Amino acid sequence: MARSASIRPKARILQLLGDELIGSPRIAVFELVKNAYDADATKVVVTLENLGTDEASVTVRDNGSGMTGDIIQNIWLTPANDHRRKQRESGKRSPLGRLPLGEKGLGRFAVHKLGNKIRMVTRQAGKPEVVVKLDWSELLSHDFLDEISVPIEERTPKIFKSKTHGTKIDVTDLRGEWSRGAIRDLHRSLTSIADPTSGPSDFQVQLKIPGNEKVVADLLDAGSVLEQAMWKFDFTFDGSEIAWTYEFKPYPGIKVEPSTQSGKEPLLRDRDKKDVVAGKDMIAGIGPVSGGFNVFDRDRATWNFIAQKKVMTEYLNNNGGVRVYRDGIRVYNYGEPNDDWLGLDIRRVNSPVDRLSRNQILGRINLTLAGSHLLREKTNREGFVENSALERLKEIVMSAMTIFDRLRRPHREAIRAALTGVKSPLAISIDTPVARLKAELTNNKLDRLQPLVDEIGREYDQLREIMLSSGNAGLQLSLIFHELERGVRGLYDAIRQREKIEDIEERSRYLKDLLEGFATVLKKEPARKQSLAKIAREAMFLNNLRFKKHRVAIDFPLGRGDQPDVMVRASLGLAIGGVSNAIDNAIFWTRVRWPDEQQTGELQRKIWVGTSDEFGDPALIVADNGPGFRDSPDDLIRPFWTRRPGGMGLGLYYANLAMELSGGKLLFPQPADLELPEWVTGAVVAFVFKGA
Repeated sequence: MARSASIRPKARILQLLGDELIGSPRIAVFELVKNAYDADATKVVVTLENLGTDEASVTVRDNGSGMTGDIIQNIWLTPANDHRRKQRESGKRSPLGRLPLGEKGLGRFAVHKLGNKIRMVTRQAGKPEVVVKLDWSELLSHDFLDEISVPIEERTPKIFKSKTHGTKIDVTDLRGEWSRGAIRDLHRSLTSIADPTSGPSDFQVQLKIPGNEKVVADLLDAGSVLEQAMWKFDFTFDGSEIAWTYEFKPYPGIKVEPSTQSGKEPLLRDRDKKDVVAGKDMIAGIGPVSGGFNVFDRDRATWNFIAQKKVMTEYLNNNGGVRVYRDGIRVYNYGEPNDDWLGLDIRRVNSPVDRLSRNQILGRINLTLAGSHLLREKTNREGFVENSALERLKEIVMSAMTIFDRLRRPHREAIRAALTGVKSPLAISIDTPVARLKAELTNNKLDRLQPLVDEIGREYDQLREIMLSSGNAGLQLSLIFHELERGVRGLYDAIRQREKIEDIEERSRYLKDLLEGFATVLKKEPARKQSLAKIAREAMFLNNLRFKKHRVAIDFPLGRGDQPDVMVRASLGLAIGGVSNAIDNAIFWTRVRWPDEQQTGELQRKIWVGTSDEFGDPALIVADNGPGFRDSPDDLIRPFWTRRPGGMGLGLYYANLAMELSGGKLLFPQPADLELPEWVTGAVVAFVFKGA
């Protein structure tokens, strides 16, 4: 016998929607303030009174549009009412031109996180004042939601008299204590609700704590902190280019010249993306993205120059990170102390000197509500739902940060040199000081110490080679793992799809050869007699699959016998790694110059690998028809200098060190300086070896 039944929510669902869905009282207050914004309020006052007593209360009062009894009955007391969502999707704006922040119809139940008793007084202009009282303990004494009856009283205005209107919510019988730390956290949250640089000027939030004003008296306002930043970087991305401005202003007393720069450049994506140059598809469902980074140098020697060091340290520890704003109003939980949505701290672990941690940056990302409809906030107020739109937003932000990292590095090195006299530790060579020491020993007739100095030099060279070998292998790991994973997946698919046994064997041989090629790179070998053709072939093999995947045409005269092989002195593994890095760069930048949508008919991306005798010593050349180098040779080999998103900026640095260890050098000639095909119009990298 079939029967039907109605769904009857338990009354405790209100507790789940309020107490257990909202993470903290601070977020609960934020939800009430956000409701005031949606009601077109221009001013919101949050008051904490009688703290530490039985009469303690939290009051949120605004001058918004207020509500009538009908609105309270049909909307406010209706969980999950979607009128705000429909308003936003229709594009209907409020009299002040706002789109609603709320969309789920649950934020009002956040009051349960604050206390057990709620009294709300509200009034629309020209309408009676409405009073609603809720006692959570009484509400939750009922079994089912439909058993609850909430009285709605309409009366002559007593709170919002004359022409005033708005909403006042009083919460008593508070749940939990408002400690000093909780009050300070609330103050920080309320002062950060609106973007301090471009938030709505017609929305002000004020915190009052009668009798406890000293608790927050020493807290800095955002504007004064932002002004003290050593670096300021602002950017916009509209789907075509990142337009940016950069300002470097050292702390007073640090004798380094300030700098201001601006520019535009394409947004480059990770090398594994189908298109490495981002277009309008990048901002689909996100809308135009703008933002800024105010960055501080917190090295011990530098931090001593900043004013109010102790208070600034506390401020950055509690407020550091990158926040997200939509229509100038903050989206939680981005930028909170426990949130690292961009992975900045993990990124810094890999390069502690050159990457930012959250407590160095006050960042903001600005979106529009109308344009960011694919970014949907989680019900628990912990950021956006994880989807492809959020991943694209992260990619845009990190691409902007890559530009900032590149601009910041030389100024950071200049500060270090000015304060300590020490240059970047990775850029130091002891060859010159050792030579000076030897000369000084001779001048002072201390030649018996020369063997000791020579031993120091040898130990240093060995240590540098160990570091180089390890680092070069690390640079290759991402490439090798990527190709290995693809190869394993291809072999698996070939077996499942019952391909010809010959094809399966060929895939298996490739995996074997790939691992053997990587083993060669890992070997620690001294410089010895090597074949230039072998170095080039091994480096080409490491990139072979990528040539095919990205449709890159290869012109390899040395490999096909059109140029004679030359014997040179080199450490084979290091030389292969250096050349492979140059080829990897060429693949990426030809993809930047020749996007996928232009790849029709004959391949347009081209790389040339061959030899040249223009340098006196044997040289292996890697050249392409990409956009070419935009930086000076000194910058190109500078560690951590990169224009590639997600790049470590170590490829050419290690290639240069590998050549130094082999007694050679790395050069960057212009295409016209060498006898190359006419189509070579981009980057040229010359590996100049010593002859064997």
